[in-house]
Amino acid sequence: MILSSSLPSTLMEEINASSTTVDIPKNIKIISVGDFMDFIPFVKKGTVRVFIEDEETKKEQLLYYVSDGETCLMSMIASFGDRISKVSAITDTECQILKVPNSKVRTWQTDYKEWNDLILNLFLKRYWDLLDTINALSFKRIDERLYSYLKKNSPSNGSIADSRTHREIANDLGTSREVISRSLKKLQLEGKIM
Repeated sequence: MILSSSLPSTLMEEINASSTTVDIPKNIKIISVGDFMDFIPFVKKGTVRVFIEDEETKKEQLLYYVSDGETCLMSMIASFGDRISKVSAITDTECQILKVPNSKVRTWQTDYKEWNDLILNLFLKRYWDLLDTINALSFKRIDERLYSYLKKNSPSNGSIADSRTHREIANDLGTSREVISRSLKKLQLEGKIM
């Protein structure tokens, strides 16, 4: 896990003493738009899907996935300012989440260079993920976005299309199930996927 591998043992002891670890089943919403963020959630084990949603249309748009040792950029921003969340997050697998309280985060920022390095690196990783999402939405056709999505999110032992429904993929890409079904068929005919 990123947290334990890159931080001094004294800081890890402080993190373990002041944070709460919770086990959360698959498909549970752990953060909703409007939630007050008084902690930074780190994924110790599992995968969390972070997305924006539109209340009027009931559509969602995937921003990125967060996995072992990582946290969400948008949660960090809300937590640093003791503000409300502008995104939602749902467990994609069974997860173990470490809730790091904001009050400790501020202390560690002044006491540990390694903590700042970790937060900055995670911040940059999520920032690049967001830019990739914006680029795809702005400049790529849906079949190109779908192919990139499948390549990026497929587990090594099979296709994500095998583990997720067309509706789930459509939610991630902000389109309809029918569009995903047609695009998958097109990619199959082109020989890009099986």
